[in-house]
Amino acid sequence: MEAKDRDHFLKMLSKAMGAYGKPLPEPGVIAAWLEELRPYPISLIGNAFRAYCDENGEFAPLPAALAKRCKLMDGRPSDDEAWAVALTSRDEANTVVWTQEMAEAFALCLPVFPDEVGARMAFKDAHKRLVAQARAERRAVAWGVSLGWDTRKREIPLTKALNAGLLPAPVVAGLLPSPEGAVAADNAARVQIEKIKKMVADMAAERARRQAQCLEHERDALAAAKARARSMAASHRPGGEAGRRHSTNSQAEKQT
Repeated sequence: MEAKDRDHFLKMLSKAMGAYGKPLPEPGVIAAWLEELRPYPISLIGNAFRAYCDENGEFAPLPAALAKRCKLMDGRPSDDEAWAVALTSRDEANTVVWTQEMAEAFALCLPVFPDEVGARMAFKDAHKRLVAQARAERRAVAWGVSLGWDTRKREIPLTKALNAGLLPAPVVAGLLPSPEGAVAADNAARVQIEKIKKMVADMAAERARRQAQCLEHERDALAAAKARARSMAASHRPGGEAGRRHSTNSQAEKQT
């Protein structure tokens, strides 16, 4: 969701809350809504609101609940759908339009072939894990193209992806062979492949950066917990604050 979508979002939120007899939340709560839904496009958020209201007639939506709904509606195919598409890439003549998770999962299951049953199980396990990780990191779905060597087989999958809104028109136009020959299309394909490779490398670098940041936070939290434990232990040793209180109380009891 972009900054320009804020007013549109507030109208959707007000309408959704009104359906449950509730007013628009306070500004602090609205800020939580905006932060939770920031990774998702406004069109997906609208669909998530409608789906939630259709299925939950009693309780008004919360930011985390709607974010979860957005994750499940983020456009990533199911494991079985992903497998059916990825399997066609075994024929290098075919052009395949797939997600980053599909491409990575299929690369992981390739060593299992020619055992197709085992490869399918390995693919589904890997795809499920990769999708869960992407959704946990709130990454939007990324569609890419694996071009086959047969230019005659490119038009159908690319046109289908264009009509489904998976790829923008300029990308599809650049990948389709022109009537004058396939040279320009091949050049455009190489550019697109380089873009996809860069996107994969950038995603891997960002993932590593986030993991390092999480480890640093965990180390800081552990150090703070150890410091608190040492402080508490010191306060209960003889001569510490707790020890002084105990000594004072004992003297008072003797005097009494």
